[in-house]
This record gives sequence, structure tokens and C-alpha cells, in this order.
Amino acid sequence: MVDVLLDALIDTLKIVPFLYLSYLVLDFIEKKSSVYKLNFLFLKHLGPLFGALLGCIPQCGFSVIAASLYAQNGISAGTLVACFISTSDEALPMFLSNPSEYRQLGLFLICKIVIALIAGYLIDFVIHKQVNEEDDFEIEVEGLCDCSSNSFVNALNKTAKTIFFIFLINLVLGIIIHFIGEDRLSALLAVHPYLQPVIATIVGFIPNCAISILLVQLYMLDALTFGSMIAGLCSGAGVGMAVLFKNNKNMKENWLIVLYIGIVALISGVLIDLFLKGVIG
Repeated sequence: MVDVLLDALIDTLKIVPFLYLSYLVLDFIEKKSSVYKLNFLFLKHLGPLFGALLGCIPQCGFSVIAASLYAQNGISAGTLVACFISTSDEALPMFLSNPSEYRQLGLFLICKIVIALIAGYLIDFVIHKQVNEEDDFEIEVEGLCDCSSNSFVNALNKTAKTIFFIFLINLVLGIIIHFIGEDRLSALLAVHPYLQPVIATIVGFIPNCAISILLVQLYMLDALTFGSMIAGLCSGAGVGMAVLFKNNKNMKENWLIVLYIGIVALISGVLIDLFLKGVIG
């Protein structure tokens, strides 16, 4: 159990620098909102595009930020979905650490971004939710904004509160995985190819970077199809999904987003496998 505690602590500490820098930038934008308008990046027609691109950055920092902004009606559902789908936690570093997989890395990034863009713009086309587009829109990611205080302190407070929540999530999941075992989880995924996308999609929802590592490892060992890996990584938004449920009080809306992402991930995984099978076969 000591190892579980240490793993949860290490996994949490990994994201601290990125989160702190993210909150620092957001705090700066908030105080300079009359000059640097947030809606230039995230609102209107550019939202899903920026969400998809930012989500590709390793770790799940931007999915956490996106979830917090969405809870404040600061970004559209499409922007949130695009960011969640393109988020892959440790998948990108895993590919980069294996030179033999560089060829697949390009295909991986293209698939993730395209799926994120299509899913994001589609839901925004169907759901026309009004978002805050005023110039003085304030970014209260954790409800701790004090524009008169030091930005470095503001970012530190927001990071500390978010990290504590992430640590609890990682600890609980670590305990669960400890008792279930990674071998059993791997065996669960290594089933018939036609069932893999379904199981991978469900497993992908587990908000822990260990899942993204596991999915990529299984793919590299030929125990998981490329489409199934994509499906699992599309449904896996890291702890961003947990933060969404924590900050957004509309539970029905949250579950609809989860369902939508799950359907998109599953369909995408199946179609990719069918396409690759047709091309290779």
C-alpha cells in the first residue's frame, strides 16, 4: 500500500509544473482581459480548433482547465469535447520514447485531432449554448480569483486546490488497480478484436495516466488494435472529466457529454480498424 501511495503522489506531482504555468497564464489573461480577450481563442468558430490542438499537449492540464471554464459557461460544449477527445495523457511521450513507432505517431495525432474537430463542431452545431462573450469575462477556474493579488500567488492557490483533488483521485484509483491487478486489466483488453474498441472505450474513462500508458503498451505489443487504442485514448480525458463533475452542477449535462464522447470514441475506433483492415488486407 505504501507503493500505491507513492505512485499516486508521483503521478500527481508530475502535473504540478504544467498546471501552475497554465493557471499563471490564465490569471494574466484575466487581469488583461480588456486587451487579451479570451473569446478570441476559445469562443465562436475557433473554439473546437483550439481545444483540439491544446488537448494534444501531453498530460491532462488543458482538459482540467477546459472543464473549469465550461462549468463557468466560458467555452462551448464543442470546445470542451474537442479538448477532452484530443487529450491523451502520457500517450505522446510513450510514442516519442519508441523511435520505431514514430511512423504511427503521425497517424495517431492526425486521428485524434480530426476526431476531436469533427465531434466538437458537430455538437456545437446541434447545441447552440450561449457562452459568455463579454470583454470583462473573468476566469475563475477554482473560484479563488482575486485580481488585486499577486498572479503567482493566485496561480499557486489554484494549483494547490486542484492538485489535492487530483491526488485523491489517483490514490483511490491506485488502490483499485492494486487489488484488481494490471495483468487482469491487460487480459480484459486482450479479447477478440471486435470487442476491443468497446472495452478500450470503457477503460479509457478511468481518469489516470496509467491507463493511457497501458493502452499504448498493449498496442505496441500487438495485443490491441490501433483503432481500439484510439478509442480508449479518445474517451480518456484524464482528470478533466472528474473536474467537470466536480465543478459543473448540471449532472444531466455532464453525463450526456460522457455518453457523447463514449459513442464518438467507439465509432471512431471501429471505423479506423475497418479502414486499416481494408487498406492492409
